[in-house]
Amino acid sequence: MQQKFFFNTANRLWILGILIIAVTLFRFWYATQLELIGDEAYYWYCSRHLDWSFFDKGPGAAVTIFLGTHLFGDTVFGVRFFAVLLSAAIGIGLYVLASMLYNEKVAFWTLIVVLFMPLYAVGSILMTIDPISIFFWTIAAIAFWKAQEKHHLLWWILAGVCVGLGMLAKYTNASELLCFALFCFWSPKCRQQLKQAPFYIMIGVALMFSLPMILWNYQHQWIGVMHLLQRGDLNKSWHITPSELLVFIGAQVGVISPLIFLGVIISVFWPHCAAKEREQTRFLQSLFIPLFGFYAFLSLNKAAEPNWPAPCYVAGIILLVGNWEALKNKVPWVKKYVLLALTIAALETLLLHNTFWLHLPIPSAWESCSGSSWIGKAIQGYRDLGSVDPLDRAHGAESIALHAEILAQEQGTNFFISDNYQTASLLSFYLKGHPDTYEPAFDHVKDQFSFWPSYRDRYPKGSRALFIYLWRYPPKELRNDFLIVRPLEEAYSKDGMRPLKKYYYSICEGLKKH
Repeated sequence: MQQKFFFNTANRLWILGILIIAVTLFRFWYATQLELIGDEAYYWYCSRHLDWSFFDKGPGAAVTIFLGTHLFGDTVFGVRFFAVLLSAAIGIGLYVLASMLYNEKVAFWTLIVVLFMPLYAVGSILMTIDPISIFFWTIAAIAFWKAQEKHHLLWWILAGVCVGLGMLAKYTNASELLCFALFCFWSPKCRQQLKQAPFYIMIGVALMFSLPMILWNYQHQWIGVMHLLQRGDLNKSWHITPSELLVFIGAQVGVISPLIFLGVIISVFWPHCAAKEREQTRFLQSLFIPLFGFYAFLSLNKAAEPNWPAPCYVAGIILLVGNWEALKNKVPWVKKYVLLALTIAALETLLLHNTFWLHLPIPSAWESCSGSSWIGKAIQGYRDLGSVDPLDRAHGAESIALHAEILAQEQGTNFFISDNYQTASLLSFYLKGHPDTYEPAFDHVKDQFSFWPSYRDRYPKGSRALFIYLWRYPPKELRNDFLIVRPLEEAYSKDGMRPLKKYYYSICEGLKKH
């Protein structure tokens, strides 16, 4: 009787509704318990300097944060408000897509599995490009499936709009058009769509959204395109390095959870486990294989970042759950590991929300451990980066800003400079009044700060600045701009009393005018 009650469709909807509301409320609270990470602060800084596009991304994240901070102010909640809403909308979108392709039961368990996945669960509170990208990827998939079923032009246009809006956040959302084309070519039923106008109207609508980014890049000598090539090491000679591919696969295992990742890969690449709904299977494989395959191929040269293939798991998880019955019949032993897979994923997600009690090592504890051996170099690398605790990325920025303010008052400096865009953006967010911050006036384009007015343009000759940086020696460009660059002190950023990253502070005196 209890089992019949639980698997009743109406009761599952109630359970999901309550679960989504509860998880969303928790995420709104939890989002305020962590400081901004560097990328979030950078997108917030971009939201104060809105443009058609930016050096490394389209305007999607900046515009979204602009809306959030205009509703709730320049606060952590304001920055992350739409990240939490989008994560809830992604869950609903997954439910709708799985219901369309399979049934309500598959949709229910798809959403349950996603709630357990570290990548989606923890990433749901961070206002980066990923929530926007995954949301529009999901809605575009829904619209395309409706379009090829209903043959109504509005669905084709909606699919194009969603792909285009996703591109404004993450360029790789354009690859969803390739996924749609692959499905049409692969499916005898839909192959005719490649010969009809609506398919190309969809592509045209999507590409219209790229015009702002194309215009910006044209005006700036295609610097954004060059940056994309550099991110994948495509501007250098190609070297096949199997260890880099293993790093990429290992990262996917970590962010997806080991057994869930294994299940997804089996469901996608082992055709014998597919359920009878061949069209649905082809569609989901088409949404997964191009993007995952592209980053796996790039990783033969240099490992892709763990979050880069995130949109393809929209299809991967639905395919895993949708083909579950067939998978159990073909591989009977996997049935025993369902509970284990969900338990491991749940523990990973729980730990990523609160790592304090794990007592992970911190940099200050490793000062004497570095040496010439490969172990010592590895330890030194971790120490320079900060910590093995992933949550440490979301701690310490406020302490840096507070220490910088004290030093600035003591030394009578006029403005703040940092050696990288993340620290400069975090300083601007956490300093009182959110002042503009700067990078040294490098003689090459380093990031978006290179396009904004520099301290040379805004401050008079002889001005003094406080320089906050991660590496021991200031860059030569800074010494070219000031008469004196004098080391002041070094201090760790802190999470409470726990030291994290070491920062160096220098006084820059006598700004020159070139």
